[in-house]
Amino acid sequence: MKSFKEFAYEILKRSAKPLHSREISRIALMKGLKTDGKTPWATMNAVLLTDVIAKKDKSKFIKSGSSTFAINNNIKLVEIKEKPIRVPLKEDFVKHSIIKYLSTLGWGHFEYGDLHTKGVDIRAKRLGYSRYLYVEVKGSSELRQSDEVGFIYSLGQIITRMKDSGSTRNYYALGLPDFAAKIALRRLPWQVAKKLLLIIYSVNSLGEVEEYTWAELKKLQ
Repeated sequence: MKSFKEFAYEILKRSAKPLHSREISRIALMKGLKTDGKTPWATMNAVLLTDVIAKKDKSKFIKSGSSTFAINNNIKLVEIKEKPIRVPLKEDFVKHSIIKYLSTLGWGHFEYGDLHTKGVDIRAKRLGYSRYLYVEVKGSSELRQSDEVGFIYSLGQIITRMKDSGSTRNYYALGLPDFAAKIALRRLPWQVAKKLLLIIYSVNSLGEVEEYTWAELKKLQ
């Protein structure tokens, strides 16, 4: 149930001018204010006046006349931001989300599961291209530490796969849940990503994939 102050704030926020406590309480009663008092306007006046006196310039209200109030536009209200909900993502979910995403970009010839190239979860190739794309994938748990571990471990594994020979270089990528990907975006120098042709794939709980090349990393860093 809303308080006198909550109703007053909503009403004054929508008003183009200051309002008397009688008018504020009248509108509040129409909007559902519950009170057993016989003089709600007096209660409203007392509540708002007390708030102004007690909080001074930190009050959401200002007294602009006799029993008349308005919104204090000079106060900066602190916006309470909800923490993003952490959803653990299994490695298979991350893997298949990335495969689906890559297929829309023209990648095919997918190999995954028991690859002969041990340690790489996905290998793909584009028709007419000689380069392969190797993706190391990690899932996440309910523990935040798994984000850091997932990033570091996957980076170490993909680096051990960088054994190209000849003139053809392959592409490499880390496929990570979005929370772990954020760590990678902060900690992986874009210069290194450019040198290694390394891409970051970030997967959210809906299976949506965001791709970050070295150029995107440079902008973020």
